[in-house]
Amino acid sequence: MSAKIRIAVVGLGTTGSMALWRLSQLPGVEVSGFEQFGLGHGYGAYTGETRLFRTAYHEGAKYVPLLLRARQLWQELGDTTGRALLHPYGVLTTGRESDAPFQRMLESAAAHGLAHQRLDAAELRRRYAGLDVRDDEAGVLDELGGALRPELAVLSATEQAQRGGAVVHDHERILAITDSEAGVRLSTQHRELEVDRVVVTAGSWIDQLVPQVADLVEVRKMVLTWFLPRTFTDFEPSHLPCFIRDRDGFHIFGAPSVDGYSVKIAGMDIWGGADADRVENANLHLDPDRVSAFGSRVHELFPGVQPEPNRFSVHFDAFTASRDPIIDRFGDIVVVTGLSGHGFKLAPVIGELARDLAVDGQAPGYHPDFAVSAHHPIGADRTG
Repeated sequence: MSAKIRIAVVGLGTTGSMALWRLSQLPGVEVSGFEQFGLGHGYGAYTGETRLFRTAYHEGAKYVPLLLRARQLWQELGDTTGRALLHPYGVLTTGRESDAPFQRMLESAAAHGLAHQRLDAAELRRRYAGLDVRDDEAGVLDELGGALRPELAVLSATEQAQRGGAVVHDHERILAITDSEAGVRLSTQHRELEVDRVVVTAGSWIDQLVPQVADLVEVRKMVLTWFLPRTFTDFEPSHLPCFIRDRDGFHIFGAPSVDGYSVKIAGMDIWGGADADRVENANLHLDPDRVSAFGSRVHELFPGVQPEPNRFSVHFDAFTASRDPIIDRFGDIVVVTGLSGHGFKLAPVIGELARDLAVDGQAPGYHPDFAVSAHHPIGADRTG
């Protein structure tokens, strides 16, 4: 019998937990995972109660096959663990039908025969009482979409990996990753060890471990906000799906109330970057006037909520210039980074891509836009 392939996964958050899970199911692979904090910690990009899952994708039709596979894997993970990880509320996207993102979403739905409904302004007003809808706006309801429970999903994938034989080392920070004669050497604050391959999914800490991609990603602050409904029933899952809304350059997204009293309506990477060398040391303070101004704009689209956010949370993610992720292999090192605020829904399938690259050097469903060579420095694309 040939020796097992030893593979380490560095970072057990959004994609690391999923890569660990998918690797643990392969015979002939001895997999271990390393997490610098505790399992299920609060510093990752995935935290924040819910994440949207959608298949009618304005980021481009190239993602749809991956999203359909991801949906299968979300269901598999939920069924295996007996946990409700994907709630099939649907996802409603509204905006002007002539706008480019709206058109790309329609094209992705048509190209792949996705189950969806097209809604005009009158129908939107009839169905969704808490929303303001202009006459020139339309909607698409993605019937395969819904809300993911990210913290529970990450922990579930890690637990399933352990049940499959993966060894997990938490509170063990990787300080350096270097080539060795045997494959790859990992240096931690406790020891040195060697493996055949390593999958690096270090999120906002990626530049400290894989300098080859440091100028291709930028860590940005993402602020999630919750609002109190005036009429709670208008924002229950039975009356409102998850949503994305675009108006006059203002982009927001969110989910119906899953906590029984508030509704999540948030912006994207409009809040600037990290102000510290490490995310866990970042200042989480927000300017109250800026938070209130954001709430006022939200209220224009959602007059059914109070205009002042009743709470917020601050998160960080690594962005690329194109907002396509980096998924590539350097010798015996596979790197996954730059999920750019839209990666969680794809997490299990990205974990599969990383698994296949690590084991076979190639991956079914891999798109060339994910290669390092397809990316360019992000400095000129900064926002916030």
